[in-house]
Amino acid sequence: MRSMRLAPSALAFSAFALSLLPFATAHAEPPTYALHYALMLDGEDPVAGEVACFVGKPCEFTPSPVSKMTFTFSRRQNEIEITCPERECSLGYGESRTHCGTCEEVGIFEGRDDGGIETLLVMRNYPRIGSLLLRYPRQ
Repeated sequence: MRSMRLAPSALAFSAFALSLLPFATAHAEPPTYALHYALMLDGEDPVAGEVACFVGKPCEFTPSPVSKMTFTFSRRQNEIEITCPERECSLGYGESRTHCGTCEEVGIFEGRDDGGIETLLVMRNYPRIGSLLLRYPRQ
């Protein structure tokens, strides 16, 4: 039987490498970011809060249980979408989804396009019923 003698530095490196193995194979949570919001609707108390969103995925949140509006924010595309189950609402010009640039303030309007085939040549003016303020880390 033959024995080998290893230098102490070789042992230290191999022990270090072995200690990293469990961390390399563990499933890590995807990175998140904090999305701060404030919803101000006519006739309702302002609502503010924070939601944790996954990086690279659309973030869905419902700020107010009274209005039941649901927002889906996509930081990657700078888009926001609104869903209103109890009333017709939109994010401007009757659209439920809009490109919002920096998405710091988004207007909420009453009414929405019917989504039909007929398109009017005149833009309709929708009354503003509130706004959504967003604050989040830029990419």
